[in-house]
Amino acid sequence: MRGAQKQFKRSSSHCTVFDTNPTIWALATLNMFFRGDGKTHIENASCFEHTIRTSVEMKFTRAYLNPPFSQEGEPERDFIDASMAALAPEGLLAVVVKAGIFADDDNKDWRKEFTRRHSVIGVISLPDDLFYPTAAPTSLLLAKAHLPQQADDIVGMAKVWNDGFEKLKTRRVEAPGSQLPEVANAFEQFKKGEPYGSEIVTAIRGEQILNGEEWTPHQYLPQPPSIAAQAEKFEEQVVLSVYQAAATLLQLADEALRTFSETWEDLASVPLNDEGEITKYFQVQNGKSVGEKNYRDGWCPYISSGDATNSIIRLIEAEPGEVFNHGGITVTAFGQAYLQPWPFMARGNGGSAVRVLIPKFRMTVNELIWFCAQINLQKWRFFYGRMAIKSRLEKLVVGTPKKNLPDDGEPLGSRLVSLRDHLLHLSKATA
Repeated sequence: MRGAQKQFKRSSSHCTVFDTNPTIWALATLNMFFRGDGKTHIENASCFEHTIRTSVEMKFTRAYLNPPFSQEGEPERDFIDASMAALAPEGLLAVVVKAGIFADDDNKDWRKEFTRRHSVIGVISLPDDLFYPTAAPTSLLLAKAHLPQQADDIVGMAKVWNDGFEKLKTRRVEAPGSQLPEVANAFEQFKKGEPYGSEIVTAIRGEQILNGEEWTPHQYLPQPPSIAAQAEKFEEQVVLSVYQAAATLLQLADEALRTFSETWEDLASVPLNDEGEITKYFQVQNGKSVGEKNYRDGWCPYISSGDATNSIIRLIEAEPGEVFNHGGITVTAFGQAYLQPWPFMARGNGGSAVRVLIPKFRMTVNELIWFCAQINLQKWRFFYGRMAIKSRLEKLVVGTPKKNLPDDGEPLGSRLVSLRDHLLHLSKATA
């Protein structure tokens, strides 16, 4: 936990640091000694000790920290609270922390209490490989101490894809295109009430986070146009994944529904050129099955949250009451949508739980593919600490086609049989 006066000068600065690792403490002390910073206090102690917390209470104007992630008995939020307690009113905090605490329900009460006592200035999502080789997604929280969040406060939300470095072999090296200046400039502009132009920064009102709601930029940022422009490529990937699964598991061709999508043909047509939450167009259900190891081998595709083979990890013996007999769309825990043109079972428990989308409107196969792509375009909104749980997925906003997308040519089920037969023919061919 650190602090520094607003007017930082070596001769008059005052910084206090705590570290329980004696080696780190010794090296830091020696480093500061050689720098000639005699007024710096580096303590080989815990910032949670009562006497220490009391001695630094409201003594600092800045706090900078990167607390240990998921340390048993010392959650990241405790380090943040200790830092806020050490700050004077209007003191500023900057902390890089695991992003999950700004999204998960376990920390909802803590987020609500934080805004009751302090103010969130902004949250910036950082590149996934920032702490390579650790893969934990992280965010930078900026906050002001002892000033309760007001409904009309402006709170900045940003996602940095490129911080000026990229992963190369075993390290991160400099790379062009850093978005950090863009984020800094946008934050300065909206703080002054001026317009800003950036697809990686948005501003929300304080009232949107007063009751423990998420602080994650992934929730509030609009879809970047540069990603939305790739819709056609994402549609191709959805179709290709179906064929790759059928090529790997040849039995799937026999299970493919010859009348896939006809199940919903008596429903109203899907609204065109429309937009809304997923629940406007689909029923969102949880998978009904337990872990795949609990089933014998069989014919029924078992869908988990893997990214290979259309999310099908094995063919199992069908369990009555757990099968989605008419196929549909599945969405993994990490927001990847797949088209399932066959009856299937889906995992419904644990971290790899799957969501199943059942159409509320008449949809062709091509229109189902459209919706899969629309979801996959927004996969960036989900990560390990912010999984695509049912309540979160239901709120995802998607668009509908501008025109009807009829199914032309040979039905998908017949094409899968043709693919299977061709592969079997090739397997018997000789030079």
